[in-house]
Amino acid sequence: MAHTETSLQEFLERSDPPDSPPQILYPVFSSHDNFTFQTALNIAKGAGAELLVLDLLTDAGLETAETSRTSRELLQENLNEGHTVDAHLIVEETNSPLKTAVRVAKQRTIQLAVLDEHTPELFAEGVRGDAADRMRKKASCDVVSVIYPRAGPRVASVLVPVAEGNHCGLGVITGGALGVGADAPVDLFHVSEDKTEAEVTRVEELFETAKKRLPESVELDTWHLEAPDVAEAIINESAHYDVTVIGKPTQRSLLEFVTGSITASVTEESENAVLTVQRNGGAGFSFEER
Repeated sequence: MAHTETSLQEFLERSDPPDSPPQILYPVFSSHDNFTFQTALNIAKGAGAELLVLDLLTDAGLETAETSRTSRELLQENLNEGHTVDAHLIVEETNSPLKTAVRVAKQRTIQLAVLDEHTPELFAEGVRGDAADRMRKKASCDVVSVIYPRAGPRVASVLVPVAEGNHCGLGVITGGALGVGADAPVDLFHVSEDKTEAEVTRVEELFETAKKRLPESVELDTWHLEAPDVAEAIINESAHYDVTVIGKPTQRSLLEFVTGSITASVTEESENAVLTVQRNGGAGFSFEER
């Protein structure tokens, strides 16, 4: 395990070897949440990735004060001899924290960015998308957004609803990496309104495809449930897990815009922490090949 601190310029100028591990970015904006940091740390640990903590200061006077000191203590307290994660702290003063985070993700070929509720809001979010959308599009990286109003102190179980959307594969990989890093079992879960023979076969194929994305080190189980309301079923089951990992809707129809999506309902009503994932496209974030 390595824990280093550097300036943004030094970090951007450094060269990585061809066989360097995947890189995960956790930007610290106005503040941070320990659960989100632990989530990023566990995903990095589980996937064999490198964790980059980017502390973005909006006031030069803060560089030697609370914000910078807190980010240093965050790594010192959570990274010890028992951790196998390479972690790096970059402290940077900026008047445009989100743009700086995008710049870092873009220039360093970040595979995954982990964001939380401290991420700055954007003008006209409902029309143009939120900060996670901006990060995904501008930096061309995958994104995990952490919602944790009901999160516990640790992760002991992970629920991953599996579907056929563009972001489902990333949800499986993220849930699997989180499970390995936190030493927690992962359940792949699918809800069908009617479990016909054809539907059972289709879902079994979904599970098999998902399993191929994960290494044998993931403690994995699958569950196919019949229920009339998909969102309600996921919300009900979330009460039995510490974290639910679900893909963000790829497109929003007019009806969905009015009534709300499954992901929105799960995020707002689940009895646990929710990780919403967005795949940028292409191969994206995955487990390091060993």
